[in-house]
Amino acid sequence: MKIELRRITYNARLSQETSAYAADVYVDGVKRGTTRNDGNGGADMIHPYTLQQEIDVYAATLPPVTSQDGEFLQSAEIIFGDLLADYLTRKDLKRQLAKKTLFVREGKLYSMKMKGLRPKDAGTSAVVLNDLPFDEAVVVYVKLAEMSA
Repeated sequence: MKIELRRITYNARLSQETSAYAADVYVDGVKRGTTRNDGNGGADMIHPYTLQQEIDVYAATLPPVTSQDGEFLQSAEIIFGDLLADYLTRKDLKRQLAKKTLFVREGKLYSMKMKGLRPKDAGTSAVVLNDLPFDEAVVVYVKLAEMSA
């Protein structure tokens, strides 16, 4: 089952305890419903409810999620949260790559304000994210974020 969120609308200003967003839910390339969260700490609202039930049944077949708080069973809400986080990460990286040169040296992310510039001693010691295919740049970007957290 391939689950996607499309036409995502996210509002950081309204996000208090949870992410305030709305999106269309696609399953295997077909629009099946919508989801939204008001950002006040409540659960995601998935419409129709049968879609949430279907995704929850599928999620139960996935391996549990491990975090510093313990192990959790997958659910539609966890899947949507991961998809939203991936969307926001990609959007942020795309915005930064359009304005700056991002590069990694010795496990740290650096940026240069002008796009197109390269670090002087780039050689083999630096990886320029702008030069990587976007999906590879996302992987490097996420890995660096996880290491600094």
